[in-house]
Amino acid sequence: MTALRRDWALVAAVVLVYAIGYAIYYPKIPINADEAAYLNQAVLLSRGQTVSFKIDAPTGAVLAHRASDYPLGTAALLAPFVGVAGSRGAYVAPLLCLVLGVALTARWLQDAGRSPLFALLVLGFPPTLALGRVAMSDVPSLAVVALGLWLFWRGLGGSRLAWLASGFAAGASLCIRESNALPFVGFFAGALLRRDRHSLLLVVGGIAGVALRLASSAWAFGNPLHYKSSSAVFMRHGLLDAFALQALGLLVFVPGGLLCAIAYRGARRAEVIAGCLLFSGFYLLFGYAAAELGLLNRIALGLRFYIPLLPLLAFAAAEAMPRFARSALAWAGPRRAPLLRSLAWQAIALWIGGIAIGAAAVHPILDRFTSSQLAIRDAIREHAGVDSLVLSNLIATVEYLPWLEARYGPINVADITPSQASALVRRHPNAYLVLLDKSESRFWREEAQRNAEFAAALLPTPQLELDRQLSDRERLRIWRLGP
Repeated sequence: MTALRRDWALVAAVVLVYAIGYAIYYPKIPINADEAAYLNQAVLLSRGQTVSFKIDAPTGAVLAHRASDYPLGTAALLAPFVGVAGSRGAYVAPLLCLVLGVALTARWLQDAGRSPLFALLVLGFPPTLALGRVAMSDVPSLAVVALGLWLFWRGLGGSRLAWLASGFAAGASLCIRESNALPFVGFFAGALLRRDRHSLLLVVGGIAGVALRLASSAWAFGNPLHYKSSSAVFMRHGLLDAFALQALGLLVFVPGGLLCAIAYRGARRAEVIAGCLLFSGFYLLFGYAAAELGLLNRIALGLRFYIPLLPLLAFAAAEAMPRFARSALAWAGPRRAPLLRSLAWQAIALWIGGIAIGAAAVHPILDRFTSSQLAIRDAIREHAGVDSLVLSNLIATVEYLPWLEARYGPINVADITPSQASALVRRHPNAYLVLLDKSESRFWREEAQRNAEFAAALLPTPQLELDRQLSDRERLRIWRLGP
């Protein structure tokens, strides 16, 4: 077996391990509010709709509600699977996108004369293993960025169609997440500044892709320039937190990843380095540190934004690391080189084995994590039906509520006073108070205290129907507010 075939076999084997575990422990429920929003948006799209109509309890008016303010691209990828197999069918899409992202990265490495084995840096990134099970924009972003970069490299060989498609992929990537265009900026600018033949095709394709984003936003949101403004949280948690999180992700989880990018000496050196620094610098300033979450969730959700950068980091590492290895062997000399080479192969074997273990273990771990979430969802739907008015701390419960089927839009207890809640109940007696307390961080402990104060202030005293300690970190309580 040649080295190339061996490397492809190893990549395929690890991906297969992940896919088998995925099938055995197939995702059952959204794990956060963003994922629930994407899934609801996909269900609406599968029905040819962009809004759902709900009764606004305070006014009695019937109002149009959007499931999500995110760009339509992710929901559009999920929608065909939802249409065929229901909302759980959506989870086929992230698996396919993850496999495609790894495969395209490996093919790009092969076309550049490097080892496809470095594509495992994409799969071995812990947030990738976790977010591959989540119907959000992270792994679709990975797939479209890997596709666009691979097509760009093929275009360097003279393929006009490849550069046209690469430009379109870069522009259309905005339909999934706006920052997806950043890895392309250096490559496209470099092609234009170098006056590469047919480089204008990148611009033509890019304009067509951006036009798709503008048209989809105009159709769904009534504004071609619509964007989810709440995602702009620059420096909210401070530079130090963001820097520590980025260092963990891009230097440890991707071993030496950002250093390899800076040390890259291959073709299009300036473009590769610029793409890595521009993307990582953007998210360093973005400042999303997930401070309200526990440590593991903070690592997964805080670092998920770097998943689309992984193909470019793998590309840089595939050039820099073998060069570092050759320099180390030359420094070791003939006597110590065999020992150093043996240690290097053992380290590579341990690295691949570790990724394979992670690819298998992530599924039962996250499946167990979602067991309490299933209990929360089922309990809420058992007590507070779709015709009930629900008052809740939505920051904790929105992903469990039957948003699509509900007659009323839910009321966030953070937005009303207990006296206002009592007035609502007099007009809508079929009402429930649903409070989910968590204790994984200071933020959630303070939220639980606010929940307790709100429930205690309600008059008349509501009837407690459910008080369940679902785990050592989660407590669900449901009160009937009406007679």
